[in-house]
Amino acid sequence: MTEQQPPAGHRNDGGVQVVGSTVHGHVAGGRGATVSIGAGAGDPQGPGGPEQLRSEARALRAALARLRAEQPGAVPEEDAEDADAALAGILDEAALDEPREGPLRRRVRTVSDALRTVAVLAAAVSGLEAAFAALFGQI
Repeated sequence: MTEQQPPAGHRNDGGVQVVGSTVHGHVAGGRGATVSIGAGAGDPQGPGGPEQLRSEARALRAALARLRAEQPGAVPEEDAEDADAALAGILDEAALDEPREGPLRRRVRTVSDALRTVAVLAAAVSGLEAAFAALFGQI
């Protein structure tokens, strides 16, 4: 992969600059911007625990339900049903004393495949993927 240079005369005074590439995941832009991923310092469970995964799954499931109610057809029905079932499975599996990586990985992938292209849900999908990655590694 070759690094592309910005157009002539372009100036970046700080922030995030992506030229000729695609960024997946969390991005902060602007002077002094930061991105925090994982649990806060006051969280005794620490970053990437099963509770973080459950929290992300609950938030995404609620956002999906709102979107379906407010904008019918915004998500193809089959994709919405697949994602909702996978999110329910994530909640069940992550509640176990020892959540299993394989079933969680498959369910997170199902959610990602079904909802990744839905712009209003993209950040929530990224949050779910980050919570899984913090717990088990890359998807």
